[in-house]
Amino acid sequence: MAVRRLIRLAFGLGTLTFVTFATGCQQAKTAPPAPPPVAVTVAHAGSAVVQNYLEYNGNLEAVETVEIRARVKGFLTEVRFKEGDDVKEGDKLYTIDLREYAAGVAKSKSDIARAEADMANARAQIRLAQSEYDRLSKVGTAGGISSNELEKAESTLAANKAQFDVATANKSSAEAALRTSELQLSYTDLRAPISGQIGRTLVTRGNLVGQTESTLLTTIVSTEPVFVYFDVPEKDLLERMRTTRGADAADASFPLEVGVTGEPGYPHRGVLDFRDNRVSPGTGTVRVRGRVPNPRVSPGNTRLLYPGLYARVRVPAGPPQSRPTIPEEALMTGQEGRFVYVVAKDNTVAKRTVTVGPPVWRVGPPSATATPGWLLRGGAGADGKPAADLPLRSIVAIEAGLAADDLVIVNGLQKVRPGAPVAPEERQLVAPKP
Repeated sequence: MAVRRLIRLAFGLGTLTFVTFATGCQQAKTAPPAPPPVAVTVAHAGSAVVQNYLEYNGNLEAVETVEIRARVKGFLTEVRFKEGDDVKEGDKLYTIDLREYAAGVAKSKSDIARAEADMANARAQIRLAQSEYDRLSKVGTAGGISSNELEKAESTLAANKAQFDVATANKSSAEAALRTSELQLSYTDLRAPISGQIGRTLVTRGNLVGQTESTLLTTIVSTEPVFVYFDVPEKDLLERMRTTRGADAADASFPLEVGVTGEPGYPHRGVLDFRDNRVSPGTGTVRVRGRVPNPRVSPGNTRLLYPGLYARVRVPAGPPQSRPTIPEEALMTGQEGRFVYVVAKDNTVAKRTVTVGPPVWRVGPPSATATPGWLLRGGAGADGKPAADLPLRSIVAIEAGLAADDLVIVNGLQKVRPGAPVAPEERQLVAPKP
């Protein structure tokens, strides 16, 4: 054993400082054994034809919206619907006190009858005056008829004709008044102009409506189909127009998918049917509209899409393309984004940052009739026997960052680090049979 002593004295400003005194011995040490490689499950990426989508936020709107207003003054006597129910075009909704307007119709009819009587009287007077004038004209001045009498007979005939014209005009005026009175009377019976769902009544029975303006009573919105409005950035619009060679972005054959709050994915399918004629300079977006069917479903025989709801919208971005696919269990998230661990040829771990594409498949809820899903097949267990298939939860497409021959680590991710050796158990990614 070698012994070494080190003594160092330092003097400063008349002060003696003792620094170190060390004694040590040197002997041979044995390095600990390296840990065994971590066992991991790996698989080559699969392949699937997937559709990329552009996603937007939008709102549902009714195709038709109608306000029911009182167009004449009167007391509301009847409310003939249940709030929130579906109504059909022509259904009776409200009744306004019609007595005043029925009296107006009756008065107009009496005015017509009086005008017709005046016309009949005028016709009789015209015939009498015409006969007198003809008689006097035949006798003439040779028979002792003065010119003054002849002129008087002519004036009487003209006056009677004028009375007939007045009676005719009075009849036309009374007929116009009758049409107006009948129109106002019809306004006392309010009916649904469209089919749809009716809202709550804003005025209850017994209230005076239409006093100074047309009173809003309720609204009706159509419920099938519905519109979905959303704003598309100008970049997406121009790309869409380039890929379709200038075709209208609102082509009725261009599909879209819609989902509302609480719904997984985009279960409602529709088509684009309108694109605004200008891009908003303030937002750099253009307003686009789609039409989505909204049939009744069970239970409850209700419609799932409701005007005014927030909607998630996605539209296809180009044609479907073949992409690598991996189990979503293999994905991890770090500061650099999403990544996977792959096994290099020397059985060490490498990290690959990837761009994740759209989902390819996801396991559904437990069901007795559940269809087979994706799984990992192959490999051998510790006893050398074939290992059981490993079911997967979901499969996603990879847009970039993964090569076709990469072995992706699916199980054992929490035990590995980049550069660490592993013992890979290779399995095959198997898609369900169609």
